[in-house]
Amino acid sequence: MLGWCWGAVPAELIRLAVTSRSKRFSYLSTVAVTFGAEAAADESADIRTACPVRQLDGGYADGYGASKWAGEVLLRAAHDAYGLPVAVFRSHLILAQPRYRGQLNVTDVFTRLVLSLLATGIAPGGFYAGDGRTTGRGHYDGLPVDFTARAIAALGDDACQGYRTFNVVNPHEDGISLDTFVDWLVAAGHPLARVHDYDAWLDRCETALRGLLDRQRRYSLLPLLHAFARPARPLPGSALPADHFRAALRAAALNREDDIPHLTRELIVKYVADSRGQDLL
Repeated sequence: MLGWCWGAVPAELIRLAVTSRSKRFSYLSTVAVTFGAEAAADESADIRTACPVRQLDGGYADGYGASKWAGEVLLRAAHDAYGLPVAVFRSHLILAQPRYRGQLNVTDVFTRLVLSLLATGIAPGGFYAGDGRTTGRGHYDGLPVDFTARAIAALGDDACQGYRTFNVVNPHEDGISLDTFVDWLVAAGHPLARVHDYDAWLDRCETALRGLLDRQRRYSLLPLLHAFARPARPLPGSALPADHFRAALRAAALNREDDIPHLTRELIVKYVADSRGQDLL
């Protein structure tokens, strides 16, 4: 199998994949390729017809999503032309390893968010538009890295023919959201005051982040605060279907207890210990 490719697929990698004998190709894409193209969310859709043109509007991580979309388009064409076996994995946020201490991606948006909440001591009354906090409509679409890696390795190794796309998302309608994470942090003894006016929280948060020590400020939410400029749209589960992904996991018997794990309080609280281990708190 050709090695994992995280960025846009260069033509040379495709050429290597079809040289001599055909190699299996596992491509780590992103759910962002479907943004603005609802039809592309279908795991069986051809990205070339579901999203024939990609618009760049300067939004959050816009260029990253566009590069992944281009990779999917190239791989579809290579599959049609050469029969290249392809498995595309569209992940949302990949969270930390839940067991091993210190394994933390200090620059990702979720780690920055947890650090920023704890360093400032304030959180919004709700991260979601409307009253998503009290109605339980909020959902956080993240999966731990160990599960994600096992799933991609197992399903990628099984991709001996055809072209398959998997939305590697957390589809559980379990009410676990960013607001739940704040509840868990408070219950674990970390003081967080809720600012019920979202705009007021955002203003206070920015001011507080700018006043942090250099190391904390560097790894805080400050450079990505625009991603939280408005409350999120509340959804009961993932915005993307995961029927193919879930069925493939069950067929592979990857996890006897549940095909896709639920997020847990232990994982979120572990971010605090790991941030302290990185001298961030």
